[in-house]
Amino acid sequence: MLTKEQIQAYASMDKWGVIYKNKGYAAGLFALGVELYVAPHERMQLQLDMLDVQEDYYRRFHEHLDGMRYYPANEESKLAKLKKGENPFPMVRKVMGVQPLDAYCNTLYMEGFRHPDFPDKEKFQITPWLSRFYVKEVNDNELSYHAASIPVSNSKGGLHFDLWRDCVLAWAKRLKPVHGLAGLTVLMSSFEDGSYVLPALKKYPGLDIQVPLRFSGAVKGAFDRIKCVNWLTVLGEELLEDLGGMFVLKNALEPLCTLYPYPGGVLIQAGEAPRLGDVELPGASELLEPYRKIAFITKRVHFMDYTSSLFRVEESMDGKEEAKKWVSRFD
Repeated sequence: MLTKEQIQAYASMDKWGVIYKNKGYAAGLFALGVELYVAPHERMQLQLDMLDVQEDYYRRFHEHLDGMRYYPANEESKLAKLKKGENPFPMVRKVMGVQPLDAYCNTLYMEGFRHPDFPDKEKFQITPWLSRFYVKEVNDNELSYHAASIPVSNSKGGLHFDLWRDCVLAWAKRLKPVHGLAGLTVLMSSFEDGSYVLPALKKYPGLDIQVPLRFSGAVKGAFDRIKCVNWLTVLGEELLEDLGGMFVLKNALEPLCTLYPYPGGVLIQAGEAPRLGDVELPGASELLEPYRKIAFITKRVHFMDYTSSLFRVEESMDGKEEAKKWVSRFD
């Protein structure tokens, strides 16, 4: 049970969790994030499943959403302002057509988000209220994905942790992902801002960075290799069996971790609440012990064959090596 002081400390992340770059612009924002990766299968069903998951995101958080980008069949993408109380998804399914598109991407967002440190919207092109899915082209032989985020705290003095776990579990049941992860993450303004974000990732090992497009492109057909682990780690049936099954995971991870089996896989929770694990604070590393346990038992299924960087680094650095160091941070 988190104390009042702990809840207040987590809630403050929504105010102070901003990474700055030059000229007073924002490069990154702390939030609760999720990435769920889905192997190629029957494309029309995959599109419909993704729409169902995103509609669930809309139903839960519609009061915070004001914009949508959708892709009608055989047309360029279109922008739509969301009308309060009007669910746009029946319209989207209608205009999508009855045949699968070569590729399909849909995005929900809060365009009007303002951070207290950035009253000038042009200097803060990030929103914590975001849901995006991308169904990849057949010839790409890549993972499709649903990536989403929300703020750490709610407007009632509480935190979104339990709600976010419930969301991730519900979406995993629907999508049957091969793997995924969720927890405290950095949302970048753009890939180019990775060099500003990297110091925060090194300072706070508990942070993830939301780069699903880069990861899915990196792994290509390697659908049985995960990005890394986080507060919530999702393993599909094949990976679960490859790691020895539920009995082996339970023996290795409980009671530090909690397992939530579902039809299609398991969600592993690393402790009561997500942790940053500030490397500069004495004893903070101990809070990440559940993360290290999960990383240890899943180590042999981590993807390590990077040929390019997951995020932009300084010219003096090797992007491939920085990616490998980061995904191995709990080893």
